[in-house]
Amino acid sequence: MNKSYFFKFILSALITCPLVCLAAPEPWTIEDVLDASSELSQQMRYPEAAPQKPLPQVFVLVSFSMPEVSLERLARDAKDAGIPLVFRGVPETKPSSDSKLPLLNPQSLAAFQPLIESGADVQLNPELFSEFNVRQVPALIVKEEVSASANGCIQTAKAVIVPGDVTLGYALDRLTDRKDSIGEAARDLRAKLGNRP
Repeated sequence: MNKSYFFKFILSALITCPLVCLAAPEPWTIEDVLDASSELSQQMRYPEAAPQKPLPQVFVLVSFSMPEVSLERLARDAKDAGIPLVFRGVPETKPSSDSKLPLLNPQSLAAFQPLIESGADVQLNPELFSEFNVRQVPALIVKEEVSASANGCIQTAKAVIVPGDVTLGYALDRLTDRKDSIGEAARDLRAKLGNRP
């Protein structure tokens, strides 16, 4: 399992647990995390219905360094469009007397709680930031899946990045005129936002 999926599984497992777990007096054990992520892993391996052609993956790369208003607006729109908010990592926590506190702990995950409560899909994926050399956020990424053609040749994947502190609707509008799967995905996602700017 590569690092990005490992981080995604762990964060998803922690997030799908009731939020009271974040404030639980007992720290999670590795067994708790693995058990919680097992079901998610099964769902990802065996989806109920596979599409005929792979749809582009869409992400909004964000950070807690962004203005809070912008992050909240993106969280609302991303939730409605079904797009995950992707963070590079967890925010730094105040030094603790327990020097062995794991990176993913209730204090480091508490910052995500308002976004989770709003219904946003929150993920950790530092490799996505590296893959696209993203240094400034927010950034909308629409990435085609790599697929094999009928003759067995692997086709080159395309990806488009729309950077800037703009609304999700505006970022998607920049892609809706495209005549490829990225444009098709942008139109479908834009429709989910209705008349929002």
